[in-house]
Amino acid sequence: MSQPDALQQATERLDCAADQLESFLRQVFGDAEDGVDVAALREQVRFLTEERDRLLRDLDAEKNRVRRLKTANEEVSDRLEAVMATLKDLMPAVPG
Repeated sequence: MSQPDALQQATERLDCAADQLESFLRQVFGDAEDGVDVAALREQVRFLTEERDRLLRDLDAEKNRVRRLKTANEEVSDRLEAVMATLKDLMPAVPG
């Protein structure tokens, strides 16, 4: 198959796919009982995008909070271990 023939066939397949997509979209929008239109769908996509962005910011904030809490927990644990070691050294030996 020559290059122009392959290009022609690819163009025809693309045109056919575009026609099928257009037909499908007409059917979808034609079957919509609640009058869904492109503007409403765009508004919903915009709303969902904003909501997703807000949730991502919240998630990042919570991840940072968890990191800070883990760091604080490790610091407190280290301090408690140091205090326990000091107390053991200060306690007189109890005969057992």
